[in-house]
Amino acid sequence: MRFGIIPSDDIWRFLEDPRNLKPEEREESDLHQLFFAHDGLQIMKWKKYLSVYNRHLARYRNKPVRILEIGVFKGGSLDLWRKYFGPAATIFGVDIDPQCAAFSGRSGQIRIGSQDDPVFLQTTVSEMGGVDVVIDDGSHRARHQRASFDALFPLLSDGGTYICEDLHTAYWPTFSGGYHRRGTFIEYAKQIIDDMHSDFHVKKPIVSNANRSIDSINFYNSIVVIEKKQQLRPSHFVVGASQ
Repeated sequence: MRFGIIPSDDIWRFLEDPRNLKPEEREESDLHQLFFAHDGLQIMKWKKYLSVYNRHLARYRNKPVRILEIGVFKGGSLDLWRKYFGPAATIFGVDIDPQCAAFSGRSGQIRIGSQDDPVFLQTTVSEMGGVDVVIDDGSHRARHQRASFDALFPLLSDGGTYICEDLHTAYWPTFSGGYHRRGTFIEYAKQIIDDMHSDFHVKKPIVSNANRSIDSINFYNSIVVIEKKQQLRPSHFVVGASQ
């Protein structure tokens, strides 16, 4: 399966023409403006994502940030990222479809390989000189999402951001999903919340050292953002005079 393509008629019932957006529905961040003005290679994004991206990624703009996007699709998203992050960014895209290699050098570099191949991912990150932002817009299948996270999160820089999107597929049987189905990335991310709190329980974490490396997990409709930042041992304070 080519990354970025959802082989389900379900998605098309949510399709919306941006020309039909009401003024109150239009946000005016730079990313929104860049997206809606885009007339180059095709991009497919859910409306909610633009706000989420801008909230979590604006701090990397015009800096030498290293970005890895899983799933190249038609190539347009790399063009968008180049406009948004600026010329100092290192931008790589990976895809299993050899045809995507044609986009390499346009707004970033393309490498062909599978998102569930840890050696391929590690080699790509090494070539990038490290990674600060990962955006998983790949196959949308749980085992691939988990494999990418397991390979890439340990390589993510301190202060980095990991985004896994299109998680509505976790509820679709055509993607081996289902409501509360074990093994989906939605359920996996819920377990990571427990791992963040491993100072307070004795269960073995699925993400090693999560209580010292994860600053926050942010859930939105169909997308989760995990922010990595070194954490100190939990402590609390008492101030003021006792009564």
